[in-house]
Amino acid sequence: MKKQWTMVGAIVLLLIAVIFSWMNSQAVTVNFGFTKVTMPLVVILVISILIGALIVVLLSTSANWKQKREIKSLKKQLAANKTMKRQPESENSEVSLQEETQKEDSTNQNLKQHEE
Repeated sequence: MKKQWTMVGAIVLLLIAVIFSWMNSQAVTVNFGFTKVTMPLVVILVISILIGALIVVLLSTSANWKQKREIKSLKKQLAANKTMKRQPESENSEVSLQEETQKEDSTNQNLKQHEE
C-alpha cells in the first residue's frame, strides 16, 4: 500500500512539473558577468534547483561523516568502560542508600538513649 501512495505522489509531482514547465516556457536572458545566456525559464529554474540540491547533499554528507566519527569514538569509550567492569550507577546508589539508612538508624538510637 505504501508503494502505491509513493507512485501516486510521484505522478502528481510529475504533472505539477509538466504544467509548471508549460507555463514558464518563455526565453530568459541570464547575465553571468562575463557572458549572457538565453534559455527557457524552466531550464534555468531546474538548473538552479539541481545546484541547490547538490549543495544540500554535500553539506549533509559532511555532517553525516562527523556524526559517524563521533559514534565510533563513543563506541570505543563504551567498550573501554565495559572492560573496566564499572558498576552501574543504580548499584552504587543502592549501596549508598543502605549506608544512609544504617546511619539514620544509629542516629535515631543515639537520640533515644539521650532522651531516656
